[in-house]
Amino acid sequence: MTERLAEVIRNGLVESIHHGNIAVVNTEGQLISYLGNPEQICYFRSSGKPFILLSHLKKKINERFGLTMQELAIMASSHSGGTKHVQTLLSIAKKLEVEESDITCGIREPYGLNEKFELYGTGKKPAQWHNNCSGKHLGNIAACKAMGWSIENYSDFDHPVQQDILETISEFSGYPKEKIYIGVDGCGIPVFGVPLKNMALAYARIFDTGFLNGEYKDEQELLYDAVKKHPDMIAGDGRIDTELIRATSGDHFGKMGSDGVFCVHVHSKGLGISIKIQDGGVRAVDPVVIETLKQLGTLSDEVLGKLRKFHYPPVKTWGGETVGVIHPVFILMDNLK
Repeated sequence: MTERLAEVIRNGLVESIHHGNIAVVNTEGQLISYLGNPEQICYFRSSGKPFILLSHLKKKINERFGLTMQELAIMASSHSGGTKHVQTLLSIAKKLEVEESDITCGIREPYGLNEKFELYGTGKKPAQWHNNCSGKHLGNIAACKAMGWSIENYSDFDHPVQQDILETISEFSGYPKEKIYIGVDGCGIPVFGVPLKNMALAYARIFDTGFLNGEYKDEQELLYDAVKKHPDMIAGDGRIDTELIRATSGDHFGKMGSDGVFCVHVHSKGLGISIKIQDGGVRAVDPVVIETLKQLGTLSDEVLGKLRKFHYPPVKTWGGETVGVIHPVFILMDNLK
C-alpha cells in the first residue's frame, strides 16, 4: 500500500500523481512517523554510499593513502561530474596509483546539467570519472589496497570488500545480513535491500557515535566532518543533497538514491528518514523531502525559505516560462500517539 505524495499541476490541472512510502525512525529504532508502508523492502541504491565509506574507513584508508577531507567526501557521493569533482578524483587515483581503466563504474555523462554544458563546451567526451559513482569505486579500490586484497573483480559480491560492506549495512540497519536483498547497481556494484524503516534506522545511527558502544566513533566523526566541510562533493551546487547540508550548517545530511530513494539524517534530533517514490520519479523527491522535514519541524522558516525551490519545484517550458508546480500533498502519520 502506498500513499499519494506529490501532484504535478499544470495550469490548475493535476496532470500526474506520484505515490510512495515514508519512514521516520529514531536511534532506538522507534518508528516515529510514517506514511504508506514502512515495511516496504527497497534498495538503498546510492543512499548506501556513506555506509560503504564507513566500512572503508575502518581500514584506515585515510591514513594509508593520505586522503583529504574533500577526497573522503567524494567517496560517499553521487557527484555531478564537474571539473572540481574530476580533479578531486584524479588526485585520489594518483595516491592509489590506479588508472581510469582500473575502475569499473562505466562511462556516463555528468549528472548535472551545468556540468554537461561544461564538459561538451570543451569538446571533450564523457569518461568514467564523470560517472557519479566513480568516487565510490575508488573507495572500494582503496579498501582493497589497504587490506592487500586484489582489485580484480572488486565489484563482485563474493569479494571480501563487498562482504565487509554487507556487514556494515547489516549493523547500521539492524537487519540480518542473510535477509538483505542483493542486487546490482547501474555502476556494477552490489546494492542492498532492506525494509524502509530499517533504512531510516541506518540514517538515524549514521552519526550517532554511541552506536555499538562507539565502535565506529572515529569513522563517524571523520565522515561527518568531511560532508559538513565539503557538501559540494556529495552532490553538486544546486542539488538538494548539497544545499540541505549548506542551509542547515551540517545538521541535516541527505543522500539521494536512484529510482526515487532519498534518506536524511537529522543530527540535532537523532532522526533518520527514508523516502521511496514508488514509480521511481526523481522529480517528486525534492518536494517530498522538504515537506517531510517541514512536518517534522526540523527546519526553521528561514531555512525553508532558502530551500523553497526544492519544496515547490516549478514546471517550466523549454523557454523558461513557469506554467505549473510540483506540490506535496501528504500528511505524515504520528506513530507515537
